[in-house]
Amino acid sequence: MKKEKPFLMNKLFIVIAICFMGCSGGSDDSQEEEQQEETTLEGNYRGTWNSTTPSATFTNVSVSAKLKFGGSTNTLTGSFFISSDFTVCCSAGDNDGTLVINFDGETITAFNYNDVITNCSGTFTGTGTVRTSDKALVIDFTGNDCDGDHVGQIVLIK
Repeated sequence: MKKEKPFLMNKLFIVIAICFMGCSGGSDDSQEEEQQEETTLEGNYRGTWNSTTPSATFTNVSVSAKLKFGGSTNTLTGSFFISSDFTVCCSAGDNDGTLVINFDGETITAFNYNDVITNCSGTFTGTGTVRTSDKALVIDFTGNDCDGDHVGQIVLIK
């Protein structure tokens, strides 16, 4: 009888060790999913800008953006264009402004657009969501430029 106890203890130890080894693979899966999410969100987007100010309404204005991960796995950065084809509309530079978008999962926790449009620069901030059905970035924002105080929404689709 005494010989069975060490045998059973060894079997129990092996079963527990196998369970722990099987459980440790979950973190690799979540890292892989996070990397796939990063790859999915990077890229070129086209979309629309809708906003109102006390003096003007902007409805379905075509916009585009080139976004990549920069500095952090939860931060997209890139160029913004007031056109649907990634060309400069209204500035003397390479773009019509820059974007920084921070997110946590499907939530856009911070959005910042630094508008460099000639004679109409401004700053826009907001929050939003990553729409799960098509990975669109849906951003509710406020900001100010030469047209006044904006309240609106940008939808960017890859």
